[in-house]
Amino acid sequence: MNHHAFVFAAQQFLGFELCHALLEKGWTVTAIDEHKETKDKWMEIGRNANLEYVSYGGWDKRVRRGSSVFLPYYDQVRGNRAGYLSEVDELLSKVDQPFHVIRIYSNGKGNRGLEENGAAFYLPTLYGIHQPEEFLFAQILTGKGEGTDYVDDPSGAIYVKDAAKMIVNLSSRKESFTLKPLSDRSWNEALSYITNETFSAGHREVDVVGKEVIVRPSKSHKGIIDQQEKGIRLHEIEE
Repeated sequence: MNHHAFVFAAQQFLGFELCHALLEKGWTVTAIDEHKETKDKWMEIGRNANLEYVSYGGWDKRVRRGSSVFLPYYDQVRGNRAGYLSEVDELLSKVDQPFHVIRIYSNGKGNRGLEENGAAFYLPTLYGIHQPEEFLFAQILTGKGEGTDYVDDPSGAIYVKDAAKMIVNLSSRKESFTLKPLSDRSWNEALSYITNETFSAGHREVDVVGKEVIVRPSKSHKGIIDQQEKGIRLHEIEE
């Protein structure tokens, strides 16, 4: 059976990896975002007949019957990116058509009242290639920012590709999940491969929403950080 997914914020950090993970599973993906297609980024996936990119302005406001809709609120990052997701959510709530909605939030955020018609995921810090500059890891690696104003959740750090694959694997369920790393000190452990400086964020407890799911890392912290740093260098060369 061919599954169809509509992924919004598809060129953002997590949204892009959701597209990649879905395509690897054989899904057909309609990728939607505010801006024109960033062809260099999609080259990482390569040519794929199952992928269609549509700008948000060009989207006909329809969702194919029986599709899954991915809304990665995680990618809003202080609300200055993918701010249209709430608009999409409201639009979909008025459509009398069966489809499954998957909402993905940062820990401590979310809208419990919207979770009954689909799945919800709560995540700590995600890191890896294309991590936005609002995150501490990216600030240090790019030399931008003073390391005093960042959006990281120090309760844990999960490789963005591992998180995306886990979300796709569990997306068909009508449940809530809190994704957690294998180690409670994973954020600090990953940070130690970037800098020797100590940051005061420290460890904090997170209220688990729904079922707790441990995401086992597919790569080492060092390997992920090396990949993230290489991606930054390539981006600087292209500019």
